[in-house]
Amino acid sequence: MAFATFTLTPFGASPAPTATLMPTATATVEPCDETEGQIVDETFTSAAALHDVHYRVYLPPCYSKSARRYPVLYILHGLGEGMDDSQWIRMGLTTAEDLGYARKSLPPMIIVMPNGNDANYSWDAGPFPAMIIDELIPTVEAMFCTWNDPSKRAIGGLSRGGYWAFWIAFTHPEMFSRVGGHSAFFYDADTPTDENPNNLVDKARGIENLGLYLDHGADDHIVDVNLRDFVERLRKRGIEPEYVINPVGAHTEEYWSAHTADYLTFYTDEWPREVSQYPSCHEPSP
Repeated sequence: MAFATFTLTPFGASPAPTATLMPTATATVEPCDETEGQIVDETFTSAAALHDVHYRVYLPPCYSKSARRYPVLYILHGLGEGMDDSQWIRMGLTTAEDLGYARKSLPPMIIVMPNGNDANYSWDAGPFPAMIIDELIPTVEAMFCTWNDPSKRAIGGLSRGGYWAFWIAFTHPEMFSRVGGHSAFFYDADTPTDENPNNLVDKARGIENLGLYLDHGADDHIVDVNLRDFVERLRKRGIEPEYVINPVGAHTEEYWSAHTADYLTFYTDEWPREVSQYPSCHEPSP
């Protein structure tokens, strides 16, 4: 897996005189001889968080060479020691994407991993959800060649990140096609937090159009009770999520690492597998 720290020139913008990353427009996609994607470290100044916010972006093999727009997964980390925008990379998510791309079982895509610790991740009244919707997504879509249709945009997270992912998707269902929570930590339904997914499930409009995925290990007693309650509340509303209780696993990175390919399969299920089916990045996104 290659790492980089440079800043990419936004597609569609006028490049600086020294910029060389703008691909040449082509009618067809040339064969890709790369087998691994690239991870780029980026930072933007957030008005919501009042300081800089770091995020990492996985770019698929031959990203610049293809000159195509890619679907995007926004994936959120957990809350705790060592949990930041490097967590999903450490657990093998981008490696799983490389392998799935090579085997043609997963489509090429962009994966965005923000550092929630830069935006009061543990504070419900904090700016994190607004930062994702109002700042991060527009920043990513201005800088990278993204397919900006909601059907080509998904969001998910683990533990606390799963909580945030459902909060964001349930308050902005028109922005996403799918949302996932991997051992998502939800409060009890009577917890006085308006955007707690267990409170939103009864009243949020448009969530029936989202693909929903929830999973946890059989030994994860940190989240299992509230997740079961959440699933039942969804079913009472006539919404059937994909709910998986894996027979082995607790609230650990070992568990999440074992299922990264499962998660990617869910998020990308309806995305085209061939980059030749993707729109040109030299034309406005559909």
